Amino acid sequence: MYVFGEIDKSSKVIETNIVNYTQNLTTSSVGIQSIKIVTGSISQSHWNSLNVLFYTSGSPIYSGEHRFGKPSSNLSIQQRNGEQFLTKYHGYPSSSIIQIPQQYYGEKIKEKSFNFTDLNNTDNSSNNPIIKDDGFGNLYSTNAHHSQSTNNASSSNNYVGNIFYDKGLAVITETGSWSGSVDYSDLATNFNLKFDSYHTITTQEYNVNLLPQDYNLTMNYTIRNVLTSSSNSLTLGTSTLASPFTGSDFQPYITQIKLYQDGDYDTPVIEATLPRPVKKSDKINTRFKIKLDI
Repeated sequence: MYVFGEIDKSSKVIETNIVNYTQNLTTSSVGIQSIKIVTGSISQSHWNSLNVLFYTSGSPIYSGEHRFGKPSSNLSIQQRNGEQFLTKYHGYPSSSIIQIPQQYYGEKIKEKSFNFTDLNNTDNSSNNPIIKDDGFGNLYSTNAHHSQSTNNASSSNNYVGNIFYDKGLAVITETGSWSGSVDYSDLATNFNLKFDSYHTITTQEYNVNLLPQDYNLTMNYTIRNVLTSSSNSLTLGTSTLASPFTGSDFQPYITQIKLYQDGDYDTPVIEATLPRPVKKSDKINTRFKIKLDI
């Protein structure tokens, strides 16, 4: 026979924590895609999709149309601090899209963690092009050879593309020169990616209290034994206990805690296995804390 107790719901504690995991990916990683766009020629449908979803508010074409010119008309990043620049898309002949599946980044790519290294191109000193994000949705090169303005590397003049953190999309839109022999349009056919994923973990903590008078019997049938005078075999139906377990100092050990839905006591919803057996006390209260990560 099973005995069920209720969880003290008043003791429930909910905590939220952010967990980051560093991903190291390559062009051949499962799900990673790199798509080249040449305006009016290659992957025009991708250009159109990006235009509608992200770049209408940065377009000089729609500057006279209020509803398209508003930042709220698309999915570009709106933030209180910093700015995502969207001016290097319309009028630029080509771009490269890097698509990252959600299984790698979770809720989003953590800001200022994105690092792209192109493997197919180098400068005269065998340095590979490196592109990072500035935390505001702009991509910039940390080792470009072309002259930059006096502003910071991710300024509206110097930035080379955009990243949309919660969509897993990085777009290299600049087509100018990274070095004397390598253009940005040459990049993103073979590369390494490194970034931190972003996950919100909600932890629910419950207290399970056992009173001294409760749960002092065991359901472990291995403590049973037949009487020495009996010729019967030991079965699950044997009712007598082996002599080591008949003394007044015997207390069972707890190895698992199972949680059930009210009214359904056949299949546990959650099953917690203790790292080691815990002896049940018949003198003091015993409290277990159960934490569930959701």
